[in-house]
Amino acid sequence: MNDYSFTLPALIGLSPPAMRPRDQHKQAALIEATLHQVTEHGFGASSVARIARRAGISPGTVYIYYCDKETLLEAAFLHVSDRLIETALTAFDPRPGLREALGAVWRAMFALALEQPRLFRFHEQFTHSSRMNPALQERNEARLAPVLEAIEQGQREGRIKPVGLELIEAFLLRPIHSLVHGHSCRPFTPTPEAIDSAFAMTWDAIALHPTTPLDQSDS
Repeated sequence: MNDYSFTLPALIGLSPPAMRPRDQHKQAALIEATLHQVTEHGFGASSVARIARRAGISPGTVYIYYCDKETLLEAAFLHVSDRLIETALTAFDPRPGLREALGAVWRAMFALALEQPRLFRFHEQFTHSSRMNPALQERNEARLAPVLEAIEQGQREGRIKPVGLELIEAFLLRPIHSLVHGHSCRPFTPTPEAIDSAFAMTWDAIALHPTTPLDQSDS
């Protein structure tokens, strides 16, 4: 603004109006409503109006927080990603050894999937959609660096199979989604023994030298 620039509030002696503060409760409600709508109805049917109605606010209020539906969906994905990553990092402790460290992460993620399955469903839907992009993936991998670096170190030491991260992820984390969300005639009962067995099989899938040797009695 220069000396010859004036606004109406200044001319009549009023202070300019303050920007409307954002309500964190409304923002959280929008994220939760987005997760519900997408996991129940899919991306296409989850309009801004339906999300706003689920959140209990007017559609116009959505645009105070997000410029459009795509921005809202990405914000929901980042919220979910951060929750999953924080759970993994909190559980991760490399001191007892790699198998024990990854086991703690796996069990923590499994417990979260049981408690809040919608987080995992939304994450699965988003990462398998055209909305997923390299920038989001790089952002999440940077946050998960301590775990990923431990896996890479395990590969260099000959403890983890020398395969791409996408295969490690598929055999380390995808079984959680399958066990919690799987629809089959034999649903998984998450007893402590069953969870231990599930992780043992997960570890054997990624370890270069599985802890349980194959039975050679038939050979």
